[in-house]
Amino acid sequence: MPLTAVLIAALACSFVSFASFVSFTSFVSFDSSPQKKPSVTVYVFAADVPGAPKEENAAREEAVSDMRDALRKKAGLEIVDSRSGADVLVEVLGREEREGSEGGFGGAALTKMGQMIIRLHVTSGPPGNEEIELKGIGQGTWGRAAKDAADRVLKWIARLETKKKG
Repeated sequence: MPLTAVLIAALACSFVSFASFVSFTSFVSFDSSPQKKPSVTVYVFAADVPGAPKEENAAREEAVSDMRDALRKKAGLEIVDSRSGADVLVEVLGREEREGSEGGFGGAALTKMGQMIIRLHVTSGPPGNEEIELKGIGQGTWGRAAKDAADRVLKWIARLETKKKG
């Protein structure tokens, strides 16, 4: 019996030392200076349309805020506050809401079922300026539309980067 107790104690000690080694190595790898990922700087804005109602300009500014939040969550992108320091310009052209169907079987809808759409004009900086019109579509909320648009912007930027490399 004492031999079994000694073996169990030895195994427990080795497990504890292994766990502390793993946590120490993960701490060392976390603490060491991480390699900086290449990031593309993005400037998001909305140009005021002369003669447009104030509600449209306010809606575009809200869409700019939603787009900045959505793009900020994308790895490899950095949102900047000046147009001059940006590799990619994202202009919010507008947003629209398309009404969906009412509640099923004549009932009242509890949540919005319409489509929210954010329209963008995206331009890459020199060399070889490239432009594209994109739109993000979300079900029920502007945040979903902004997330969809941010996904499309990121894919477009990735295509440009692979085009530059190869």
